[in-house]
Amino acid sequence: MEPGGARANPTRLNPHLRSRYQKRRQPTPHVMSRRLRTFKRWMRSHGIDCSDALELDDAGSESGGGISVRAVCDLTEGDLVATIPKSACLTIRTSGARDMIESAGLAGCLGLVVALMYERSRGPASRWQGYLQLLPERECVPLVWTLREVDTFLSGTELHKAVKQDKTILCEDWRECIEPLILSGEWKLDRDNFGVEQYFSAKSLVSSRSFEVDDYHGYGMVPLADLFNHKTGAENVHLTSVCSPSSSDDEGDDHASDEASDDKLLIDESDTSSSGEDNTALEMIIMRNVEAGFEVFNTYGSMGNAALLHRYGFTEADNPFDIVNIDLALLVRWCSSTFSNRYARARISLWRRLNYSGCTSQHTEYFEISYDGEPQLELRVLLYIIFLADDAYEKLSYMVDAFEGPDESTNIVNLIKITRNKFRKVKGHKKPEDIKELLVSENVCSALISLADLRESLYGTSSLDEDMNMLKRCCPAKDRKLYHSLILRTSERMILARLRDYALKRSTGKKA
Repeated sequence: MEPGGARANPTRLNPHLRSRYQKRRQPTPHVMSRRLRTFKRWMRSHGIDCSDALELDDAGSESGGGISVRAVCDLTEGDLVATIPKSACLTIRTSGARDMIESAGLAGCLGLVVALMYERSRGPASRWQGYLQLLPERECVPLVWTLREVDTFLSGTELHKAVKQDKTILCEDWRECIEPLILSGEWKLDRDNFGVEQYFSAKSLVSSRSFEVDDYHGYGMVPLADLFNHKTGAENVHLTSVCSPSSSDDEGDDHASDEASDDKLLIDESDTSSSGEDNTALEMIIMRNVEAGFEVFNTYGSMGNAALLHRYGFTEADNPFDIVNIDLALLVRWCSSTFSNRYARARISLWRRLNYSGCTSQHTEYFEISYDGEPQLELRVLLYIIFLADDAYEKLSYMVDAFEGPDESTNIVNLIKITRNKFRKVKGHKKPEDIKELLVSENVCSALISLADLRESLYGTSSLDEDMNMLKRCCPAKDRKLYHSLILRTSERMILARLRDYALKRSTGKKA
């Protein structure tokens, strides 16, 4: 029995995998890089049980390079392919910096970043050295790009402002939380290992690779699990938390979440004892069949390219979860130029009194345009109100109390009934989608096109065709930052083109 309760023979993870693996195994062994050999030895010494049915490939992957995991033989749903003791995970609780981190009152991802910096600073003395040597110095996320690169590659995109704000916030975090640890001298930390650059590098790894392990450990780096690359809608493997044989035979329920803010995956809640002793392990289970020779994917959630590039440093072509945001401030600028500032404020105020608002993030209010070009309902309602005639506007303002309906469609019906003199009663068979289309007047369509043009002007003087031609000539391996920023940029601009198509199709034959 290996340390941590793991079994000695990896193929025993699932006995029936052994026969599949042996039938499929090639006569010539796979040539493995030195760092992978070191990592595999480290896994064995720390009780991480990885099936021989998985092959770690150092030659790159479909989702952007680096190490990938491939199936040596056919894998089927339910196959157990790895067991990872939580003692092998790098967390605040397991780190040699635990006392320092807890005495400083640090927690969550910030505490884990400090733990990672500390273990990296120890070099070969760290018990995670065999794992850490496999990680890059930093992930190629926009957070670690220079300000010039951010301005050059991300101008106009959803990330431009967000990345700059992130850089400012993280610099403040370092000054407030980490620099005092260096200056105190108590922990004998040096700036070469705990400086701002090292903090940003460690943060890029934690934000792109960490998992929320459980309530006791919090966020952690989970060796092996973080080597599985992402593919939207193609989760082959799932990480779950179970009780070890020394504790209990009961398996925890699966409560994985795709919405965790800074982690790839929310692992099932652990079963730790009242003393804090960890009696659980992590298991990797095949969720979807994988044919021999193909890459085994995890999925980090249903994310658009802006989120993928922001957190993980890559994008996906034709990502169905892509969106474009139109800031409320941009709409106000357009409305004020068309009407007046006073007019814009009054119409937006009435819209808010009807309990409407946009999405919010980092003190910015905005409206989402979906992948197919459909504008958010709240945007359509606001534009509809902006173009109301004065008498209809006054009537609506007087009848705000009518908008306490039980559902969205009822409120839209009330809005149309109050503001249109010739409104035919909506019949019972009318679909909610059809009711919402009543908001899209000729004027609203024209406004949507104007907003699309204003939003696109943020990308600069190059056209969409020019960006697409540049993307075709770009090499993902040599020009990674340019390549992925162009994927994001062209995807967003194509959504704006679909928004114009949405408006044009609905403007035909309509009256203002």
